[in-house]
Amino acid sequence: MIDSKSPRLITIENTHQTNAQILDASHWGEDFSWEQLQVISHYFKPYAASNGTVIYKEGEIGTSMGIIVKGSIGVYKNNKLISTLRVGRTFGEMSVIDAQPRSATARAEGETVFLSLDKSSLLALADRNPALAFKIIWNISRALSQRLRLTSAQLADFLESNVL
Repeated sequence: MIDSKSPRLITIENTHQTNAQILDASHWGEDFSWEQLQVISHYFKPYAASNGTVIYKEGEIGTSMGIIVKGSIGVYKNNKLISTLRVGRTFGEMSVIDAQPRSATARAEGETVFLSLDKSSLLALADRNPALAFKIIWNISRALSQRLRLTSAQLADFLESNVL
């Protein structure tokens, strides 16, 4: 459990236009028209986190993901840093899909700003605009697939180097 003295996430004010510009500057902008980005920007919420703020905690149930706008996110498994994600990268995608316990802790490394999309917002978008929701899920699936391929390659390299 996070103690009461831990840094907290701060909801920041952003216009939907600003959210769309942020999404456009990320890898998400490649797959969406400007008009589509303006529509989906209504479903993302911007947050700020100071250095050390735990955004997602390993083992907790989660239903949201983030796209890093500024700063970086450290990803920790069993309190060990396994990856540092920078601007434009996403984190927490698995929980949007399966609502299972978080597989790792995500912590702000320095002053960080990110856009968050939760499952209920994604489902609301799906009700109003199924094609756009599908494109988001497609992007999430592609990101998860890329990470699985990387992990599989790293595992194969590890196993090969540790064969007697």
